[in-house]
Amino acid sequence: MRKISFLITVMFTSLSLLLTACGGGQSTEEGHPHTEVPVETAEIVYEPGAWMNMTLTDARTGAEFKLSDYNGKTVILEMMDPGCPVCSVQVKEVAAALDAIGDKAVAVSVDVMGKGKSSQVAWADKYGATWAITQMPNDFGQALIAEFGVKIIYPGDTPVIVIDPSGMAHVTDRGIKKSATLVELVNQWTQ
Repeated sequence: MRKISFLITVMFTSLSLLLTACGGGQSTEEGHPHTEVPVETAEIVYEPGAWMNMTLTDARTGAEFKLSDYNGKTVILEMMDPGCPVCSVQVKEVAAALDAIGDKAVAVSVDVMGKGKSSQVAWADKYGATWAITQMPNDFGQALIAEFGVKIIYPGDTPVIVIDPSGMAHVTDRGIKKSATLVELVNQWTQ
């Protein structure tokens, strides 16, 4: 009986975490689902933009890169979770934006949940993400949180940072960013 009770508790907790991670919580402004997720703050203090010089690894190719490698180019940096339904909607909007703007920008998707390379690549292929997709290293995540706050890595908010050609990071509003909005932002900083 104790074993069954324990299993039910574990299943309920797992379901709660899954719903929370993908925006299944309470509804707030503009009907966007959101639940507060407490996260311990990072003890390390990062210089602003330190995350742009941290090494990431493309799940498809194994190639290492840094966001600063794209200096002079606009970067659409998307935080996601391969199991998150709203992230699947956002990635389609990023793909449509890139189709519309051509080589004016590149995109990078960062798996904040660390689902593994095979899940990341399968998700990218399913939703048309032909760009670099990477798992978020701990130091990268801590640096983002130190600079922008914990919500920057909350996949249910579909966080997107647009890095302009000069290296300035612009955090977009919470919720799905339509392709037209992304195109407008990229055009604003590449003219």
